[in-house]
Amino acid sequence: MIYGYMKYYFSEEFMNRHFITYIALPVLVLSGCFKHKEAPHRPVTAYSVEQAIELRASVERIELTGQAVGELPVVFSSMPKLSILLMRGAEVKSLAALSELQQLKTLDLSATAMSELPVGVAALSGLKQLYLADNQLTSLPPAIGDLKELEYLNLDRNQLTTLADELGGCLMLRWLRLNSNQVATLPASVGGLKSLQRVYLVDNKFEAVPEVLKDMPLLEDIDLSGNPVSEFPVWLTALPKLRQLNFDNCKIAKLPDNLAAFTELQALSLARCPLPDAERERIRTALPHVHVAF
Repeated sequence: MIYGYMKYYFSEEFMNRHFITYIALPVLVLSGCFKHKEAPHRPVTAYSVEQAIELRASVERIELTGQAVGELPVVFSSMPKLSILLMRGAEVKSLAALSELQQLKTLDLSATAMSELPVGVAALSGLKQLYLADNQLTSLPPAIGDLKELEYLNLDRNQLTTLADELGGCLMLRWLRLNSNQVATLPASVGGLKSLQRVYLVDNKFEAVPEVLKDMPLLEDIDLSGNPVSEFPVWLTALPKLRQLNFDNCKIAKLPDNLAAFTELQALSLARCPLPDAERERIRTALPHVHVAF
């Protein structure tokens, strides 16, 4: 067929002169398109309890989003490859069996109307991602610090006013989301989370940038928009990896005099901040390679 297309577009004389070229073309076109590349792994997924039991030996991911689950089946603990359990919006009466799912790496319990963190969560020592958004949590138990492998924690849109000091025990934490809570300070122990890269604190009660973030060498992204923060601390300019900084709808009217230390910063957002025109112009001039939004 390729030969036919070539005859249509090129003259017979041209084809004869370049025989070697066109005779090799099918080989080039039909072989090795994805050489040295592998298709991404698609985990074996079950979309109901019944299907999960049927696929017991091979299931890796169970998605029960929005379903009426009742009691979490104990049989889940006997599924050797299960690593992802997604239950966002599910109606769950009991999670007593949760502590038995030691193989879990990702757990989503968002929007399940919980007011307390289930005891079994802290027993999942290998957990890496934990989603608890859109619940009615007012606090976290000290046992949260037992999740030594946790890398991602989403607590958005709860009713938290404080965080357990034991959160500092999650030494592998890279991403912390606390958007839309009532938190005003971060515990001192958070300063020990040296792996932290992203901190989202949107729409809380912070009146100052948490100083516990001061000595975090890997911190790349900080979002404090929607907080009554009025001062831009000088130490922010010294964070070596900081790339994005968001103070939208804060009370900041001035930035530090010297902004030259912002060597890695790529985006700075100061929308709806009470910055005088002269200060805005100074910032633009001082940060010519940074995308600045007012």
